[in-house]
Amino acid sequence: MNLPELKNRIENIRTDMETEGIDALLITDPKNLTYLTGIGTGQALITQEDAMLWVKDLYMKIHEDLYFNEKYEFDVREYEKDAIKKKFREFKNNSKSKLKNFRIENIGIENPTHARYNKLMELTGEFNLNLKETNIVMARRAVKSEYEIEFLKKSAKIAIAGMKKAYEVISDGVGEIREIDAVAEIEYEIRKLGSDAPPFGEGMLFASGSGGANIHGAGGNKKISAGDLVVVDLGARYNKYYSDMTRTIPAGDLNSGSGENAGSEKKDMLEFVENLELETIDLLEVGMKASEIHDLVCEKIEKKGYKFYHSTGHGVGLNIHELPNLGPGSVDVLQEGMVFTIEPGIYIPGKFGVRFEDIVLLKKTGIEILTR
Repeated sequence: MNLPELKNRIENIRTDMETEGIDALLITDPKNLTYLTGIGTGQALITQEDAMLWVKDLYMKIHEDLYFNEKYEFDVREYEKDAIKKKFREFKNNSKSKLKNFRIENIGIENPTHARYNKLMELTGEFNLNLKETNIVMARRAVKSEYEIEFLKKSAKIAIAGMKKAYEVISDGVGEIREIDAVAEIEYEIRKLGSDAPPFGEGMLFASGSGGANIHGAGGNKKISAGDLVVVDLGARYNKYYSDMTRTIPAGDLNSGSGENAGSEKKDMLEFVENLELETIDLLEVGMKASEIHDLVCEKIEKKGYKFYHSTGHGVGLNIHELPNLGPGSVDVLQEGMVFTIEPGIYIPGKFGVRFEDIVLLKKTGIEILTR
């Protein structure tokens, strides 16, 4: 793990804490821990004075090269029961503070479960501390550093190779191969090329024919038939960073499908959705409201005579879905350094589905598409 990168992230979080009036930030989410500590385990507590990390002794031994590096930002301690409670008790008496007029009063917590929130409310109340929910770590994660962008590009490169394999498997297997077997071949290729997890952790999305109308359709025992449209949604994970892309691939001659003008309808839909995706990407620029992008896509799909059933896009990083959210009512604003998807789709029950998706990097000078 790059120690200067971790140091910069912690400095940014401390700036945000000061802005939000948070004196101490408690971090338990594994991906947020990965972002700030380098390893997704334990419990961390960051103040303006110090940073503490409690982990099991096993992980202290496994990751000792990181945890005991003199330049590592965290004071790593073996986890013990009530470690946080003991620290809160220390906060009640701030006589040891090195900062003038520094007091711990407001404790920040990221998206806790209901049970976790109630437990912390009880704990902070015991020491007259205030509990405040915050999203500052996720917000910082939305803007990627050059260090992160390199991993995202490598992840995207593997995804592109996986999609190339999908085209080959579908072309060679029309009428012969089951969806689930096609998935196995494609996922094997992605793992063989260096992905440290199956697509999205749980596996890729793959659906042919009428199954493509299911937004989250997974491969089954059905054979891919001539004339089918096959929705292939896949990605990779490289050094913990995900990629995500979708193509809708014709299986052989689209005119082989049943129904009058079936082939021309599919061709028209393929062209419309892919063009909409690329036109939307061309419009992206720093400062745009994410909700405006979604509204524009909705408007064009509705004008075509259909309904849009999901968000236009989402951030990609340590999670496959993270900020920014390009969906209805989103309050996110597009910033330089954000990496996110654009993925319009049309789904016609009983017939087929069409979706095209790419990851884009928003730069001050324009857009870089990572998955083409």
